[in-house]
Amino acid sequence: MQAPAQELRFGYNISKEPKNNLNILYNISRLIKNYDAKSKLRVEDKWILSKFNSLIKKVTEELENLHPHIATKALQNFWLNDLSRGYIQFVRERISSEDKSVLKEVYLGLIKLCAPVIPFLTEKIWQELKENKIVKEESVHLCNWPKFESKLINKKLEEDFSSISEVIEKGLYARDKAQIGLKWPLAKAKITANKPIDKELQNLISAQLNIKKIEVEIKKDVKEVSVELDTKMTPELEAEGYAREISRKVQDSRKKAGLVKTDKINLNLIFDENFKRIIERQIDFIAGRTNSKEILINSDEKGYKNKFEDKIKDRYLKILFTKI
Repeated sequence: MQAPAQELRFGYNISKEPKNNLNILYNISRLIKNYDAKSKLRVEDKWILSKFNSLIKKVTEELENLHPHIATKALQNFWLNDLSRGYIQFVRERISSEDKSVLKEVYLGLIKLCAPVIPFLTEKIWQELKENKIVKEESVHLCNWPKFESKLINKKLEEDFSSISEVIEKGLYARDKAQIGLKWPLAKAKITANKPIDKELQNLISAQLNIKKIEVEIKKDVKEVSVELDTKMTPELEAEGYAREISRKVQDSRKKAGLVKTDKINLNLIFDENFKRIIERQIDFIAGRTNSKEILINSDEKGYKNKFEDKIKDRYLKILFTKI
């Protein structure tokens, strides 16, 4: 990544950031599964395919023009911002239940593009994917160089996503300022912008910020987009928030017990009676999130193999379950 016209500064602390960034590239490989059939592309899929094909074009041109430092910076920016902090966050709700063919296609192509500049790490990733029967080629260095498809490049879509990324960032900041975690749904967000936001992109913003309704106000003279959250918590929103937190706690407990996502369980939740009234109407939601065949509340604790104690907003919670 060092521009040859500039002096190279080196220190052991300076090397930590690249190491962390390479770890992110490596860890994405754990999400890659052997999916080939594509489902209908959503707007976020079209965006990452556009960004990836733009990347192929840029990296190829810069390497051919003997600018490896520019190519390398483009590669790192893509896997850190577009892929890890962008696309994977957009599809995190889909990633465990739907096909990951787009993620697989983009990641395998990315590893090929990275191979000339990080040859050993990319080969390690490739051999692990080969061991899991996800790739067939003997080595990443024996693969054909990716070719970009012009028809997949949509610059307007890339610009639109750059804008909504700013909206999401400001929305997350507003949540953090109000000290309301992302698991807790909010009723409404008002976005002020200088141009319209497509309905599909509004839905994406809504999902990322966990907002029920998005209102967009167009003001041609505004220079920066702004986000205003309705932070009033209704009983319904509170119940859904608790259900999301309980689901996360149960999922964590399942992992600690060594269960995989496909394992079904019978679940028993123990908490106080006031909490019970809040949660009772969220049972189906929790069951879907935790792969539970049966959910009981404050039932007999005998006969459950796994028992965990926890708290949600100072409310006591005991989680008991048995794999079935």
